[in-house]
Amino acid sequence: MAMIDFVIPAVLAVSSLPAFIAASLMSRGRPPGAPRPPLAVVMRLVGMAIVAGALGLLWAGEDGTRRLAVIVAMVVAVNGLGLVLLFKLGRGRSGPR
Repeated sequence: MAMIDFVIPAVLAVSSLPAFIAASLMSRGRPPGAPRPPLAVVMRLVGMAIVAGALGLLWAGEDGTRRLAVIVAMVVAVNGLGLVLLFKLGRGRSGPR
């Protein structure tokens, strides 16, 4: 593997940092031992899905079929978790709809 083969997975892994930072900010200020807020857990899972996608791209290497499978799996996972996040936010609203 050439050095260029590591660039896209590295950029993808770095792009997961905002999800982890958001999860950390959502968990800030809670008492010790208290459960994490559900939105923070979902954001952490989004970050983990992106990192898993980066590792999957490293594993796939030059194989186009593997790369496509990894990309589709990551897109499904991240968008599925995004929908979970939206539903949790929508359910938490109060007031008239």
